[in-house]
Amino acid sequence: MKRQLSDQPDAGCSVAWQLQNGRSRIQRDMAADGFKGDYPYAGVVVVAENRVSEDDSSASIAVETVRDVFAEGVAFGVEDALIDSLNEAAESMRDKKLSGCSVAAIAFSGTHIWYASAGNCRIYRIDSDGIECLVHDQSSAAEMRMSPDHTDYSKKVKELKWWLGSTSPGKPVCGHSRIKRDTTYLVLTAGGWVQFESSAVAVHTKAIKKTLAGWLSSLSRDLKLAYRRQGGALGAVSGVKSGSGTSVPWKSWSLVAAVLGLIGFLVFANPFSPRTGEEEKTDLFYPDSVEQIVQPIMEDTSQLAVDTAGSSGMFSMIADSLTVELPDSEVVPDITSDLPLQVVQVGGEVPVLSPDTFAVSLNAEPDLQWENFTPGIYAVSGDTASCVLAQVISSSYPGLEIVEVDRIVTVRENGVAESARWLSSLSRELAESTVVVVETRSSVAGGAEWIRNYPVFTNGNRADRAGEAGGFAGDSLPGLPSLRNPRCYRIVVVL
Repeated sequence: MKRQLSDQPDAGCSVAWQLQNGRSRIQRDMAADGFKGDYPYAGVVVVAENRVSEDDSSASIAVETVRDVFAEGVAFGVEDALIDSLNEAAESMRDKKLSGCSVAAIAFSGTHIWYASAGNCRIYRIDSDGIECLVHDQSSAAEMRMSPDHTDYSKKVKELKWWLGSTSPGKPVCGHSRIKRDTTYLVLTAGGWVQFESSAVAVHTKAIKKTLAGWLSSLSRDLKLAYRRQGGALGAVSGVKSGSGTSVPWKSWSLVAAVLGLIGFLVFANPFSPRTGEEEKTDLFYPDSVEQIVQPIMEDTSQLAVDTAGSSGMFSMIADSLTVELPDSEVVPDITSDLPLQVVQVGGEVPVLSPDTFAVSLNAEPDLQWENFTPGIYAVSGDTASCVLAQVISSSYPGLEIVEVDRIVTVRENGVAESARWLSSLSRELAESTVVVVETRSSVAGGAEWIRNYPVFTNGNRADRAGEAGGFAGDSLPGLPSLRNPRCYRIVVVL
């Protein structure tokens, strides 16, 4: 099942989920997914982790069953629908004689949330008052109230008293709560909450950045899940309506009002003050007391830059969207020679970007078994066209963060063997600032573990562009078996 990380508002809430595999090749399979309903239909986020490390589809069954029930439309009886979907998943596991899994889910509609957990997952509430664990794991360690520093803790925490799909009597732990503007509910599998409990409080209480999805990604990095033997699945629902692009914070309006007030004061000489009688005249501004100087009109270079690039088409829109953010002394860069810019869109349906400005290759169905990615807009650092147009894309996808990387490497059929050897040997530090797009007929990595070193390792348009020359954009590296190529990608958008 593919990973998706979403951050869309649903009746005042944002929802996000993420799956991060660990470094061990022998680890328990995990799954994370969700559904974003339009009010009054409820949304849901669910995470799951297999009970054993065998090739078992229990976690996927649990997540997909819960997601599909809510995708059909649940407007009433949300808690009953949540419990019924978990029971349906458990029955399917028992029918297939599977080992079962741990699962945690949060359904939400309006200002209400309903949660359920079974096995070795936990659910937390994070707000201005701190962090509270709403549902503990159903393990021997939790039953004995054993502290993490106990010598037997790591052993007892793996001994589950009950889990989804178990043949012994039991049921999920369920509850209901109200979600407020400053409240975030977090669900974690065992690999995540064990690190969450032992790490510094500052890691968890950091303010949500531009998006809930960005906060989850930051939390995953802070917990170092990619470097643990067992990774983790994370999900969150927040009352902070972040990244919607439709509302302006009150502080922004206050700033605008203050600026307008200052302009009014300077232009109209404080028109708000009372005036009584005729103003007193002085000789201060008489011609005989002040030398009149005629200042020559300076050429408006910023307008000239726009006019020379063309007054119509996409460039004008780009200039309009950027000049408001630039100081008066700066000139809008002319990037018309770079258009249309090569872009890969990972996930989603038909691209919404203008074909005059962006040449988009669509990877509609990414698969995390063979790829690795985290939502964001990845642009080449120092590349003017890439950075400028990343801002334009951000206006279409306000929920995505712009991430600057050192290079984007495009692998095509003429360089499969050399690229595979070089990419697999690249150090983790250099790989972290490198995005890889694969457009080949043959396999480059085969889902190897080293692709997790790259923030994005994804397919492009393999069917149509495999025969073109590969290359890269950005900074080069020793041994890089390709050359800079303008027909290679300079932005990768992961939805």
